[in-house]
Amino acid sequence: MRAVLGALFLVGCGGPDQQFSDLYPVFSSAPDVVDFGDVGPPLSGTATFTISNAGLKTMDVTGVVDDEAGIFALVEPLDLSVAPDESVEVTLRFTPPTFRTYKANLLLETTDEEHATVRVPLVGRGVDLPFPDVAIAPAQTIELPEVAPSDTDYFVFEVVNEGDADLEITEMVLDGPAEFVITRLEPATVVPGDRTTGIVEYAPNGAEGATATVTVRTNDPDEPETTVLLIGNGGGDFEYPVAVIDCPTDVQLTGPENIRFSAAGSYDPAGFEPLTYQWFVTQRPAASDGSIPLDPDDTRDVDLRVDVAGTWQIMVLVTNTVGTASIPAVCTFEAIPEDDLHVELSWDGPAADIDLHLNLAGAAMFDVPSVCNWCNKNEDWGVSGTDDDPRLDIDDQGGFGPENINVLHPADGAYDIVVHDFLGNGDGITTATVKVWLEGSLVFDDSAAIEQGQIWRVGQVSWSATPTFAADGQVTGVGPRQICF
Repeated sequence: MRAVLGALFLVGCGGPDQQFSDLYPVFSSAPDVVDFGDVGPPLSGTATFTISNAGLKTMDVTGVVDDEAGIFALVEPLDLSVAPDESVEVTLRFTPPTFRTYKANLLLETTDEEHATVRVPLVGRGVDLPFPDVAIAPAQTIELPEVAPSDTDYFVFEVVNEGDADLEITEMVLDGPAEFVITRLEPATVVPGDRTTGIVEYAPNGAEGATATVTVRTNDPDEPETTVLLIGNGGGDFEYPVAVIDCPTDVQLTGPENIRFSAAGSYDPAGFEPLTYQWFVTQRPAASDGSIPLDPDDTRDVDLRVDVAGTWQIMVLVTNTVGTASIPAVCTFEAIPEDDLHVELSWDGPAADIDLHLNLAGAAMFDVPSVCNWCNKNEDWGVSGTDDDPRLDIDDQGGFGPENINVLHPADGAYDIVVHDFLGNGDGITTATVKVWLEGSLVFDDSAAIEQGQIWRVGQVSWSATPTFAADGQVTGVGPRQICF
């Protein structure tokens, strides 16, 4: 317990009296528990907590919230100096991710010796509360591209309440030249599922276009201001969002790979950010498996599965926060095999299981270890380590392909390329296509019609200082139905 000592002491004969008082801070706070009440996810609620100093000396206070998940947080860092007989209000935020009760503590350190450490309980409840949700239809960006200077036209849009509580439209602010005039849009209450219409008259003064914005202020808790962009006659000097792709000229392909593409360089000169993104694969080689989508296709950076060599094209469209879309950015690139020998197979049947084989010259179809196929995907051909060993990187068993076999640096010698219709699965006669690359150059691209059991002897690669390919083209009768050992 503190003792306030006030005493008079005689210091020396005839000396002056001196009075000494202990000066110290005294901590107090309110409330004892900070209760945020009911908050509807994904919204946030705030609450205040008051720190007071009832002492005679300035009190220093620091504090943190012991919540690693960040559900409870201080709005601003807590590092205070509270003067005697003063109070300071601290604001905290509560953001519940789902419907349940949450608890944490505000931990304080003070220079009040009797309250050096203070723990303040925090509590809040995430509940399913109704709230309004504003939307603009048909879009937040509206264009009138051809209005003659002597004419008048109208921008028409609707303010929609997609929430489950009344939407209060409190104010509409038009920002633009006198060519734009709001003729209909007033403060109103829009019940859930209903809408009200906004109309802006546009009477251009001349051939030069112009833009304006209408800011709609509502009681939507997570979007209190919604902007509608109006573009008349092209907008004059208005600049649309710009999509940019970090685009390589070519990609060195070693089997199927995921290649990262980024639209980080995209921007909006008008400042309506952040941008949203939409990606499209607009061209892929015929042998590619088009059933593998971009997933996701709406992020700033995407991974494209490049499974075969050839010409590819990917496109991104960016849109700003008021729905203005950019001109698409297009990236065209070549996927070039990094392996010196690259063979690709595809076919036009949706069910047939057709297999690609690369054999040492003269070897029978399943003559292990002289063959590379679905049974023997990475045989050791043992001349110079693994660089001259074949790899079957894709074995497609359910229609269309692709399949490919690669050798990084083939040893000198001859290699037979063979295609086997292993199982037709009802496809009947199927057209198979094979492409052959030698040292990054496409040297063969041809097709043959085969059916279950038949073998297409595509041709032979002769590897030397100057490798060559000689086509065969022979289709023979029923081949072996080998089962892997």
